[in-house]
Amino acid sequence: MKKTVEIQDITTVVSVTNPQLSPNGKRAVYVHTTINEQEDSYIANLFHINLETLQHSQWTFGKGRISSPHWSVDGTAVAYLAEEDGHKQLYVLTVADGQINEMTNLATSIERFHWSPCGKKIWVNGILDKEQTTKQRYQQIGFLTIESKKIEQVLVGDDHYRLEAISHDEEKLVYALVKEREHDFVPGQPLYLYNLQTNDQTMLTENQGHFSGATFSYDDSKLAYFGNRRQYGDATQNELYIADLQNQTNSCLTEGLDAPVGDYAVSDYQELTAGKPVWTKDDHLYFQVSTMGDVRLYFASLDGMIFPASPEMEHVIGYDVSHDGEIAILSISKPTQPVELYRLKITTGEVEQLTSFNQDYVEHTKLLEGQPTITIGAIEPVHSWLIEPIDVQQGEEYPLIVKVHEGTRRMFANTFYHELQLLAAQGYGVLYVNPSGHHGYSQEFAKATSEFTYEDTMNAIAEVVETIDWIDENRLAVIGNCYGGLLTKLLFLYSKKADRSTSEKTEQLALKLENMEKDTKFVRFLEVSTNDSQTYKPSYRTQRLEQFMSWVKKYV
Repeated sequence: MKKTVEIQDITTVVSVTNPQLSPNGKRAVYVHTTINEQEDSYIANLFHINLETLQHSQWTFGKGRISSPHWSVDGTAVAYLAEEDGHKQLYVLTVADGQINEMTNLATSIERFHWSPCGKKIWVNGILDKEQTTKQRYQQIGFLTIESKKIEQVLVGDDHYRLEAISHDEEKLVYALVKEREHDFVPGQPLYLYNLQTNDQTMLTENQGHFSGATFSYDDSKLAYFGNRRQYGDATQNELYIADLQNQTNSCLTEGLDAPVGDYAVSDYQELTAGKPVWTKDDHLYFQVSTMGDVRLYFASLDGMIFPASPEMEHVIGYDVSHDGEIAILSISKPTQPVELYRLKITTGEVEQLTSFNQDYVEHTKLLEGQPTITIGAIEPVHSWLIEPIDVQQGEEYPLIVKVHEGTRRMFANTFYHELQLLAAQGYGVLYVNPSGHHGYSQEFAKATSEFTYEDTMNAIAEVVETIDWIDENRLAVIGNCYGGLLTKLLFLYSKKADRSTSEKTEQLALKLENMEKDTKFVRFLEVSTNDSQTYKPSYRTQRLEQFMSWVKKYV
């Protein structure tokens, strides 16, 4: 007999992310993350796979978290960031003997780094200047030599300099300039090209847009990057751009693709990392696109040909592509399959699973698929999923939980979501909806206001309540985390507005919700970032689920 999903399963599931291919394409490294219950912490270490023998090995054995592994150009070393006393420091592991060298020991974190093509130094980004006297401490860009470990600053000033890319000939550097203080959330982040020989600086993008993820083509003649001009604020879809450095022109490569570039999926387990466009030697590009509940790897050529390279019905969390464009290494999650590592043969579409860290959990746990539904929307058809309660009995009625987005402009996706599985295991049906006003569909859909969000959500609820026999229409609940908590309350507020858009079905449902508004509970954990639930301490996540399930059992 398979067991049902439990709260403590969060300590069982393994996360496999950030795959990076070696320069010769015969090896890969990735980040393997587990939970240490005793220490109430996450343990993330560097793992390696030989892609010819498929043998795995663990390369680091720390008790903290490592991130951002990158191979040196010659494939003899891997650099990565490791968290020490709350700050991330740079380390280099020598492949031949496994020796690990600490490269930095700063009072603050190294935020980003890039290997020098010569392999003798590493470019670093963070608060490198210990002598800053201003109240605001700005990030600088510099480099350190492997031999001396001494940092030499290159770009310093009264702004944040964000390291983006180093050219293969090491004559050019790309950085983002961030003038505002809250630099992780600002709309203005233009890209600049810095000539390391002449110290000349050239703005590559518009000043009012937000751009990142820059990478050079193999001949350094072009630059690919992500971003948008923020015509619709946070609702503006990310695009893939190409800067031709010889002709000094910029073009949008994904202009005809009405879906956002990047990973906008919502989950409560996978820790998402920002991707970059990956060039091949024949000037093809690979990148993520969020579309219709999937996050897929896409292909693009410079002449405008664009198409998906990975299958539907899954969430590509991390990716890398070989120089020749023959294979991709992907971290993939599916609704009933926590993230594992896969190899995709791009030319044939053949997919091979490379890791099975969660195989025992999947084989011995009853996990349920959400059935996709499409309802009429205020702007365009609305996509949602319905998970039946576990062991539904014919003729019996069950309560329905409506789960609301926890991220602004994000989307529910075909990915593993522990909380949704937990609800179904406790005997609740679960409906999760992607209403207007969120990414993953068209630009028109994404820029919709909250009135349309309300109408789409209510129509989706009304549709399943009316058509699904096992739903007890007198036992409904709406829940959401973070931003989703605000939208949860918004549903009740809009249900009371006299001028709201209604149909007979949604009018009746609004009255039911209004009558059922017995209790709204807000729970906040201090010392927790509200914009990244995957970094909560494990005990915080457990406590939240315990309180949440207690509330559901009491009122639904």
